[in-house]
Amino acid sequence: MLFRNKNVHYFRTVKAGRLGFLGKQSQQQSKKHIQSGRSMIEMLGVLAIVGVLSAGGIAGYSMAMQSYKTTQLIEKTQLIAQTARVVYKGKYDGISIQNLINSGKISDKSNPFGGDFVIANSTWGPGMMFFIRLGALPSETCTDVLQTDWGSSGVFEGVNMTGHSFRYTDGTWPVSASDAIDACKGTVGFFDIVFK
Repeated sequence: MLFRNKNVHYFRTVKAGRLGFLGKQSQQQSKKHIQSGRSMIEMLGVLAIVGVLSAGGIAGYSMAMQSYKTTQLIEKTQLIAQTARVVYKGKYDGISIQNLINSGKISDKSNPFGGDFVIANSTWGPGMMFFIRLGALPSETCTDVLQTDWGSSGVFEGVNMTGHSFRYTDGTWPVSASDAIDACKGTVGFFDIVFK
């Protein structure tokens, strides 16, 4: 019986040692799981912060590009109008963007918002007026273009666009901010700036 007790005692000691060893190992493993879990949470937090910052950056970049394109559109339109007045000297029959390019006064007919500028004789004053068609514009750009100072009534006549017309002669120019916002809801199908 003593022998048996020794075996039992030895068995219990070995068993307890294994348990003790296994217990320490499982504790170390559980600490690793806790550490990697915390690390994962930290990583998710960092990813969330990066996501929010990049979304803000993309929105800011988009707004900056929209503003840049609008500025380019206005500057190119003014250049085309000045060039047309110099080249055609008030007689705009047969006016075209290609003729202005051929004259060497302008080199590019592309619109920053897509497509090409179109220039033609205006029906508002055949032979005496011309228009520059800007094409379809986003509503924010439309509003900015409508509120641009295009010059006095001696050189600028007005704007004709999808569903609206604004002219010096009928007193609807300059366009108020509320009228511009109302006229530019959604995407404008065509936008013609008429010059003398």
